Amino acid sequence: MKTSLRTKTIVLIILIAAILSVVGLLVSGRFINRLVEEEYRSRAKEIADTVAVVIDRDRFESLKNDILKIYGRTEEKVTSEEWGSPAFEKYISSFSKVEESEDYRYLLRQLRRIQDVNHVDCLYLSIIDAPTEGFLYAVDAAVEDACPPGCLDPVYEENRELLTNPDRGFPPYITNTEPYGWLVTAGVPVYDKENKVIGYAMVDISMDELRKEQFRFTMRFAVILVVLTGIICLISIWIVNRSIIGPINKLSSAAANYSAGGQEPNYNAFDKLNIHTRDEIESLCDTMKTMLTDMNGYIDSLKTTTQELSKTRIEADELGELARRDLLTGVRNKNAYNEDIAGISEKLGETEFGIAIVDLNDLKLMNDLYGHEKGDQAIRNICSMICDVFKFSPVYRFGGDEFVVILTGRDYAGIETRVSRFEALQNSKEGQPWEAPKAAIGYALYDRRTDNGVEAVFQRADSKMYEQKKRMKAVHV
Repeated sequence: MKTSLRTKTIVLIILIAAILSVVGLLVSGRFINRLVEEEYRSRAKEIADTVAVVIDRDRFESLKNDILKIYGRTEEKVTSEEWGSPAFEKYISSFSKVEESEDYRYLLRQLRRIQDVNHVDCLYLSIIDAPTEGFLYAVDAAVEDACPPGCLDPVYEENRELLTNPDRGFPPYITNTEPYGWLVTAGVPVYDKENKVIGYAMVDISMDELRKEQFRFTMRFAVILVVLTGIICLISIWIVNRSIIGPINKLSSAAANYSAGGQEPNYNAFDKLNIHTRDEIESLCDTMKTMLTDMNGYIDSLKTTTQELSKTRIEADELGELARRDLLTGVRNKNAYNEDIAGISEKLGETEFGIAIVDLNDLKLMNDLYGHEKGDQAIRNICSMICDVFKFSPVYRFGGDEFVVILTGRDYAGIETRVSRFEALQNSKEGQPWEAPKAAIGYALYDRRTDNGVEAVFQRADSKMYEQKKRMKAVHV
């Protein structure tokens, strides 16, 4: 039994229209879903990175120590799975004083400022206690249902590597739970000055509205495809000739090329079509071009927004670093010293430190005789010597001709050798006063038995520096 060309054409058009509809719906849905998830993961990672850089690490470390002390003394540890139970309330109440601390309030303000700027649902700081395999909340900036300090969750199987490799962090992952809905979560390690992990800067970004919008878009797209399929079927009843087959094949080929060849679709597949049949098929082609152009524009907009967020974070980091640097020498300035010394004062007695003070001799005389340009050169040269000797400690330009070194690590342990080397380095320099500048140095090491603060250490170092300056002047005379 022969089948008419009209019937074959109608059947063929219906099949192609159905294939185009299904492929278009599946490909666009999967592609947009994958791209959106990648963009959200990237954004979560970038925001977590920003929090890890901006957050006050010293306050975080101090708060962490307070929480772990209470946690270690608590015999019955209750996880958040028992939220609201008397046992959970009793367990959480032991951490109530933490919320009253200045460290907690300061960190909470920091997180909420970042949270508001980036329009995210929740930023929080967490701690991993490896011996008990516990995930502890330190500060939760969520406006509603925030987890209090000490709130305990187990370390889930996918993150157990953190127990032995804390630098791993929490790579961005997406979850869908009944209480929280769709969330993308990421966590980045926060390091102390010794490059050890203090805890983690965490971010939760809700994807519920996005999922709803995706569903609505998919439904609208499905309706459009159904309508277009119906139009094609009606056209096939009236147009049964060879001029229909060619354009349909071209449309089918363009749809196949759109999703072919790897990770990124071929955006130009429909733009390259050249169909001028002056009927519904040409309209169909134009409609699909417009639809895909709008969709591609939405994707490009997402990428542009992500790039702008990255640029803003980088500019903020650069401005923050510039405010802590001395423009003449490149070392840290007095603002940086005050910030760093405040952190030391909060943990006074926990770590060993000392202070060395270096004062350039005869700077005013050098400026008067040779000009301020030579005086600036002398400052840079003496700064270079200080940095060369004290390689393991931060150096600060404290005043016009005065430098301060916070002694740590090897410099602290070998301070006498460092001072001798500094004096020898000065004596080895030859040339004009600005080429071979001389400076007095004095230092003091913190003694918890006699020093009641950092200022006492500074004053002792300052006194020793002036004593040496007098000796140097007496020898010069």
